[in-house]
Amino acid sequence: MSNIAPHTLYENVGPQENDFPLKFRTYHSRTFLPHWHEHTELLYFFEGSGTLTLDGHQLAVRAGELAIVNSTEIHTFEAAGERVGYHCVLVAPSFFADTPTGRTTYESIVRDDSEVRACFDLLAREQATGGIGSDMLQKGTLYRLFAHLRRTYAAQTLQSGERSLMLSRFNSVAQYVAKHYAEPITTRALAEMCYLSEGHFCRFFKAATGQSPLSYVNRYRIDRAALLLRRTDGSITEVALATGFPDVNYFSRTFRKVRGCSPSEYRREGR
Repeated sequence: MSNIAPHTLYENVGPQENDFPLKFRTYHSRTFLPHWHEHTELLYFFEGSGTLTLDGHQLAVRAGELAIVNSTEIHTFEAAGERVGYHCVLVAPSFFADTPTGRTTYESIVRDDSEVRACFDLLAREQATGGIGSDMLQKGTLYRLFAHLRRTYAAQTLQSGERSLMLSRFNSVAQYVAKHYAEPITTRALAEMCYLSEGHFCRFFKAATGQSPLSYVNRYRIDRAALLLRRTDGSITEVALATGFPDVNYFSRTFRKVRGCSPSEYRREGR
């Protein structure tokens, strides 16, 4: 079985070529684990629907809508069906260095906005075709988009305080899970590393991420299992054991719940 790089709740978004301050990608992922970063993230959905969780608050999102993940917000996503598609723009804090916009937060969901749709259509087209001046056009489009968002959907300024402590605690939990996911993990052990009672920790974790600690651990294990199913030829039982599931039937049920198919279907179809 191959080694897989560990995961933490903090995502260190690497720089683009020439330190370009935005990263544009198109995804069809049905789910992703809770994480946070300093970047502002824009998710424009063009197909399907699902539930986006921001700092524990669950929000329904569907095609034609923009979800805004403000800097340091813990976020995760779960698709409602088999098909989902969205453009993702990660905007580095440096993008706002010469404006006061960088300390602004925005409403989480923007619905039925023709200006937002026009900006993302242009960004997607430039990503697909490129050409001379494409980087300038993308930056200009993003300035246009954020000017519109600030005028129409600005919420409040960012505050740190207790938030920094919360993020630090969750990073410790994520690092522990990444190191010990193949072993038994108890909520008591996770609570102790955060210096909280087990009950307080469970409420604290659910409020911030929208899921229980056990659900987070199992989703992390399933992500590791999915990689092993694609990268190795180990049996389903071997993959289950290697990712902390001593009961292969429970593993298969959990895998289907998270990935929408059985482990054998996932390996066969390369989903």
